[in-house]
Amino acid sequence: MTTSNGKNEQTAVTKEWDGRYPHKQAFQSLAVTKRGEHQRLVEGGFPLRTDGFDIDVMVETLEKKADIETDKREKKNLQALVSRLISVADLSPSLYNRFSDNPNSLLNWFNPLQKGLMQAKSSLKTPQTRGVRLPIELAQFMRIDYVDTSRKDRDVFNQLVFDALKLEEDKTYFIKTGTFSSKFQFANAKCNEPLEMGEYFQVINNFAMQVGAGHSVDIVAREYIEDSENNPTIYNGMPLRTEFRAFVDFDSDEIFGIVPYWHPIVMKRALKHNLSPSSQEDFKTYVAHEDVLRENYNTYVNHVKKSLLDVIPYIALDGRYSVDIMKDGEDFYVIDMALMDESALVDQLPDFTLEKLRERQLID
Repeated sequence: MTTSNGKNEQTAVTKEWDGRYPHKQAFQSLAVTKRGEHQRLVEGGFPLRTDGFDIDVMVETLEKKADIETDKREKKNLQALVSRLISVADLSPSLYNRFSDNPNSLLNWFNPLQKGLMQAKSSLKTPQTRGVRLPIELAQFMRIDYVDTSRKDRDVFNQLVFDALKLEEDKTYFIKTGTFSSKFQFANAKCNEPLEMGEYFQVINNFAMQVGAGHSVDIVAREYIEDSENNPTIYNGMPLRTEFRAFVDFDSDEIFGIVPYWHPIVMKRALKHNLSPSSQEDFKTYVAHEDVLRENYNTYVNHVKKSLLDVIPYIALDGRYSVDIMKDGEDFYVIDMALMDESALVDQLPDFTLEKLRERQLID
């Protein structure tokens, strides 16, 4: 695979914690202050509960109810409730395993993607990527409110993250959990302080939990692709680059359709109705740059489609995914993937495409 630096180099992520892994007693120093009390994070090798819920019983009860629900709207409501509940809950071993198996996590799709790109000798690229799955103790620590953790504990976590991801002090990284990048708060996603990256992950994961996206026990540090096109920025520093979202079926090797990631209908509606001063400025920036995004999209969408069709048969994944591609100059990077059923913008596909997908019972 040709990475962004032009070399034929393989980068990969690992599902095994390969950082410095302290013994059980060392975890006792990772502590949290709750209601004025100093509690140990770990007891008997597992996270100490902080919410008091038996999350496994609650999830099982709600999912059984959703399974037998015949009303589609109520079924979706129950599924959304489960998603929200597990997003904010403390980890149990079963919840940890559930997040580990999440198909949307980069650690579960990146290696098949990269191997496919290499085998197909594709011109598509991926940023150099390092990711690890945190052990349950550290994954739970990342779920505790940042303000409830001590300076000492954050320093320990910072060092563990720095070592595990094999970071370099003088580099800038784009970081995310396995499933959430917080690009809407881009100052947190772009990390130029690798020695403090653990704290960045705490803040990102705290926010992910608040918005119902706290479904990962993985952390990822990626090469930051500098914007060579001098695009304007929104979301506190994010370059507004041309991006494509393709909906792909890896079972039938087909592309259902491609839409602009920064879709004009969605973006203008979201930014215009957010009354915060920063969102109003972002709205003005987007509208001023809309024609450039549209022109680039129309110019390169067929190239993106052909490039994807050439590589899809080589990617050893099953099912339907959204695949996000970012343009920078003459380079196109596959930057994210997620299950199509859980992805936004499906409704922005052409009506005739949606009708065909409904006929095939692939969407509701």
